[in-house]
Amino acid sequence: MYAGEHWLIAKGLAGLAGENAALWVCSAGYGLIPVETPIAPYAATFALGHEDSVAADAEGTRRWWERLSRWLGPQGDQPRSFAALAARDPDASIIAVLSDPYLRACSTDLREASSVLSDGDNLSVIGPAGRCAEIEDLLIPVTAALKTVVGGSLLSLNVRAAAHVLKESRLSGDGMRRPLLAKRMRDAIATAPDAPYKPAGTRMSDDDVRVFIRERLEFGPTSATPLLRELRSSGRSCEQARFKNLFLEESQAAAGEWR
Repeated sequence: MYAGEHWLIAKGLAGLAGENAALWVCSAGYGLIPVETPIAPYAATFALGHEDSVAADAEGTRRWWERLSRWLGPQGDQPRSFAALAARDPDASIIAVLSDPYLRACSTDLREASSVLSDGDNLSVIGPAGRCAEIEDLLIPVTAALKTVVGGSLLSLNVRAAAHVLKESRLSGDGMRRPLLAKRMRDAIATAPDAPYKPAGTRMSDDDVRVFIRERLEFGPTSATPLLRELRSSGRSCEQARFKNLFLEESQAAAGEWR
């Protein structure tokens, strides 16, 4: 059911983590399911403002995820949330590789899972930084600079970065606790070449803004506000209304890739 560059890498994560690791899918249509679960085709996304969005805002996606966790699901004997997964084995490690909208939708569940585990540092979230304050302390941030280290496109950057740190941690025997995985990620980012300098306050053309938005959307669905904040913090500029209009056009064009 799941294909493409992202899932080509994702399918190998459990093998990189260790012999006893299992791969689970975080699905807006089915909730949390083991990767081998038989499912039917569906159209649902936590990305906001799209035809198949499950809610109108981030709080709505959290409620949707909570309801999915109460649904029996396609396999009634399996945990239906990160917290339930943690409760099944409090000594386990849980590593969630999530894009911006999924971070927000699952944030309450992830926070609870962290408290259920016997060691809260055994829960790690690998994804973009600054997108969900509620779980920022659980996050191992991925940055665009890692593309030169792990290869592939920005669409698969999160999962390639996860594969990199899992492989390095297993080879070194460090274990899978969050502080150790975070160190591996920092080490990888430190080896990346510096980004080209751009003068502060550089006004961008529509075409330049579109390129910026498309590159960030390859991480997965997101919203206009954090992207505009990122653009401005880099020393470039774009009027808020113009950016919002361009973002809507580009995100609608990309929506088919997320369904």
